[in-house]
Amino acid sequence: MLSTGLIFSIFIELVGFVCWIKFARDNQTKYKDLTSALMFVIALVILYQVFKLNLDFGLILASATLFSAFAWLLGKIINLHELQKESKSYFFILLVITCIRSFAYEPYQIPSRSMVPGLQVGDFVLVNKHAYGLKFPGTNYLVSGLKYPQRNDVAVFIPPHTLCHTTATEARPDLSRLSIAESQLFLKKFSSLQESRCTPGGIKFVKRVMGIPGDKVEIKGYQIWINGEQIDQKLLSSNQDENLLEETLDKQIHVVRTLGLSEYAQHSWVVPDGHYLAIGDNRDNSLDSRAWGYFSEEYLIGRADYIWMHWASFSSFPTLDRNKKIR
Repeated sequence: MLSTGLIFSIFIELVGFVCWIKFARDNQTKYKDLTSALMFVIALVILYQVFKLNLDFGLILASATLFSAFAWLLGKIINLHELQKESKSYFFILLVITCIRSFAYEPYQIPSRSMVPGLQVGDFVLVNKHAYGLKFPGTNYLVSGLKYPQRNDVAVFIPPHTLCHTTATEARPDLSRLSIAESQLFLKKFSSLQESRCTPGGIKFVKRVMGIPGDKVEIKGYQIWINGEQIDQKLLSSNQDENLLEETLDKQIHVVRTLGLSEYAQHSWVVPDGHYLAIGDNRDNSLDSRAWGYFSEEYLIGRADYIWMHWASFSSFPTLDRNKKIR
């Protein structure tokens, strides 16, 4: 769903493109250069609105690539060499960026503390876009076969409460199995979250996959059982501010953080087909499956594989001291 402002901006950009062609053909250099400058400003406005609406940037890149190809072809048809030259250079640059971002790796900035201590706010990670199968840019249509996430994967996905069209029963297909009190509590919480956070395209989250289809997952305090087997946890450090635990899941080790706020919390799930249970490593400061249910395989983005840069804020300089493989 596009806003009226975005549609209007795109329309003005197209009008500017037509005017630019006319001025170029009439050799009106002054007006052509002025139109180019205005089109650049409008393009920035469009980008701002795209990010504000949280629309898929991959789809914007793919659209821009196709438009530059159209402009290149149009330049050949009307024999406008300047249009051919400009659009050809843009086309190849955009094509390379689109292919890398859509089919290889996508950059993603960690926005919250939900995956502390492994991932910090300001970490820039590389998201492996082919880890779970390739999708056509900006869509959920698979180009290759679906590859299924595994337990312990640090996955990037769109959770159900950030999508305005998702219902509570889609977020928790097993809602009918819950008690009346539990189902009413979930419905109330999900409705509140969706009302405050949903956008047309959803919001990308990064969490650890703790349950795959068919798994029975139970949480009592900070202890976790998967299919009846308790996950091994080892205390690394403890102080008045936090506890750090080494957790072993499917023979892979990661570190989680607790604050002692959920010692008596209890949760139980049987993960349905096509869905996954995701929980943040910062167990007392993470909005995850405990609140909004499961995420669907349809909304998988990729797997976070590597931290390539850390940039805490615009007032500081980017650093490479946190470069490491994510585990």
